[in-house]
Amino acid sequence: MASGPGADSLPDETGLAELVRRIQAGDQAAIQDLQSQFATGIEFLLRRRLRKSSVSVEVTSVIEVAVQEIQRSSAVNLRRIVAQAIHRQFPPVAADVGPDIADEFRKRVAHAVIEERSSQERDILRRYYLLRESTATIRRRLRVSLGTIEKTITSARADFLRKTQRTESA
Repeated sequence: MASGPGADSLPDETGLAELVRRIQAGDQAAIQDLQSQFATGIEFLLRRRLRKSSVSVEVTSVIEVAVQEIQRSSAVNLRRIVAQAIHRQFPPVAADVGPDIADEFRKRVAHAVIEERSSQERDILRRYYLLRESTATIRRRLRVSLGTIEKTITSARADFLRKTQRTESA
């Protein structure tokens, strides 16, 4: 299954429940499905957390831990298990002594831009940028128009660029 902003990358809750059931039943193809549906998101999170460009070994490790937890548990929230596997295996590290000031600045601006948004707009931005859901998936899950999604993303980008350019040129 393809993933990223241009494709439907994650199934709905019913699809996740079925995937969990198959993994618990020992279906090896289900483990491959889990890998294909979650690997891109896990890779994105681990690259940011570990500050490495190649994290394929770590992604496999997270998937393995998640599968073990799924097989041990009766009631499973798949997304939570994957997130917990990432956090347990790769806990956040303290900031470097000399963090990149430009990155920190951009991070603060991004957080400020997000905080200025409505709850729905924040959800759209989170799904698009962090979960890498396609606009079609966001539209279907949040029941909003494509225009609303595009306006939210465009407006947030413009605010971010305006705020970073204004400060950097000062």
